[in-house]
Amino acid sequence: MKPAKLLSMFLILLIIIFSLVAVVNIKGNLAPYYSTPFIHPPLIQEMSVNHGSNLLNQTTRLQIYNLITNNPGINFRGICNSLALPIGVVQYHLAVLMKGGLISNRRDGRNKRYFESKKFSSIEKKILSVLRHETAAKILSILHDDESASHGKLAQRLKISSQALTWHMKQLKEASLVTGRADGATIKYSLDETCLDAVKQCIKIANSR
Repeated sequence: MKPAKLLSMFLILLIIIFSLVAVVNIKGNLAPYYSTPFIHPPLIQEMSVNHGSNLLNQTTRLQIYNLITNNPGINFRGICNSLALPIGVVQYHLAVLMKGGLISNRRDGRNKRYFESKKFSSIEKKILSVLRHETAAKILSILHDDESASHGKLAQRLKISSQALTWHMKQLKEASLVTGRADGATIKYSLDETCLDAVKQCIKIANSR
């Protein structure tokens, strides 16, 4: 065989050997990527904080959680405004806290109100949500102190019209928080006895904020 042909074959063999070595080295360097599924960075962080109190290792999340525990029934806008946080940031951390079982929420009209998990009963959540509405809170507070009040005197104390009071009382009756009874030509309102203790407790919580 001619020397030139032997040289060509030798060079081709060398190229093949170096190529095989390079492939082996590349696969070795990429082995961690082949053996571990791809995880988006936020999910990696989530995996590291999804157990117990570790959820609260993140500063912003802890601020949101503390705000909710100190202000039961606060709504989404209240959280954003109180902490001066962007909507997207609050949405993300609320979702993490909800999934971790540290907070719960309750629908209140167009709002969702947030509570520390396993601290309040369903009736207490309802009352605390109602107490977030200024006029309704005043009505419950007046009936808590006076036990009963006539429609006219209640409207006078609240400085609202009779029609407006009728609307508010309808909402409170439907929530099973207030009852009304005829007393001659007028109607007297009082707290529903079935939730009397819960109302008193929730008013105390609301006043301590």
